[in-house]
Amino acid sequence: MEPATRHSETETRGPGRPVEFNLDAALDSAVDIFWERGYRKTTTRELEARLELGQSSISHHFGTKRDLLMTAIDRYEARMEMELFPLLDEPGVEALGSFFRVLGEWIERNESRGCLVVNLMASESDDSAIGERVTQYRAKIRESFHAPLMRLNEDTADSRAELLTAAVLGLHVTARSSGGEDEVSAMVASIRDQLSDWVSSA
Repeated sequence: MEPATRHSETETRGPGRPVEFNLDAALDSAVDIFWERGYRKTTTRELEARLELGQSSISHHFGTKRDLLMTAIDRYEARMEMELFPLLDEPGVEALGSFFRVLGEWIERNESRGCLVVNLMASESDDSAIGERVTQYRAKIRESFHAPLMRLNEDTADSRAELLTAAVLGLHVTARSSGGEDEVSAMVASIRDQLSDWVSSA
């Protein structure tokens, strides 16, 4: 799903002139707070403060807290699809190495917070709706890897796509748990070495 493209609207907070706000900016703020704190730890008051909206406005524009989370996941995935996944559309298996290089840079640029969806997988494992979104996210990653791997070796494409999907999840978990850029960089280097070995043995 593409990011929301709503324009600025207005909210009235008590008597006086209405306050103008931007729904896109509010949704970006929702992504950030869920990314930082998770779903259950994020309170209604924190959402109001971060989005700079009253509860009635949040409900009007985004629905429930759960609805807002799902919309935030859509927006987060759209960011990933715009910044990372187009690299896998490039011809040649070298696209995979470029993907992991840029992924490492993306993790560093986002302050080693890991991945919003992977974080939710770890913290909300008993939530079926979130679990379904995680499953869809993993399938999307795996499918993106499959095409370039098919060009390398059709017989091993499925298993290697699973392995690279696990590598992506592992990178995000490592970034979130340790915050160590050196460790993430070392993992990326190892993954790219493995990709080079696959190309050499093809």
